[in-house]
Amino acid sequence: MNKKFLWLALILSLLVVAPFRWHLGTSFLVVFIDMITKFSLYFIGIVLALYLIQYLKQKIEYEKQILQLLKELKENKKKGSL
Repeated sequence: MNKKFLWLALILSLLVVAPFRWHLGTSFLVVFIDMITKFSLYFIGIVLALYLIQYLKQKIEYEKQILQLLKELKENKKKGSL
């Protein structure tokens, strides 16, 4: 995966988790663990979504190439039979 995608996932995860909620009755440790857990889950989710988008783009590109090659084979076959 490209470093650009990892940085994008990192920044998006931080933007989601950054406005953490400080409750008066909650200790710092609980809030910190909650923040790390949410950050990890969002980061993994965003990275997987970016992988899926990249995979789909590559798949579409390969399918276009296959269709182009099939079209060329069909044209060559027509020219050969004439």
